[in-house]
Amino acid sequence: MIRPTAFLESRSFERCASVCMAAMLGYMATARTTITLDQGLLDEVKQQASQAHRTVSDFVGESPRGRLSSMRRQPEPFTLATVDLGGYKPDVDISDNASLRDVMDEE
Repeated sequence: MIRPTAFLESRSFERCASVCMAAMLGYMATARTTITLDQGLLDEVKQQASQAHRTVSDFVGESPRGRLSSMRRQPEPFTLATVDLGGYKPDVDISDNASLRDVMDEE
């Protein structure tokens, strides 16, 4: 007979609980890897992470994320084509609808 609490005591439950908790807290999936740093750089990273009250992993993870986002291709700037329509007529008051109508009727 299987005990009802067997699942709660199993490794499957622990994995399920940690995945569910991570999803609820909004954590991204992570991967474990090894990097090689010179000792001076590692000491500086540890010091900066400590001062920011962050883990070394969080601190190191920010740099590639920022660099990759800046490397993404930026869209070409939008340019608006303009056309010269001959300028304005200096004797026309554009705030006067009646005079505008008269000038438009003449053309």
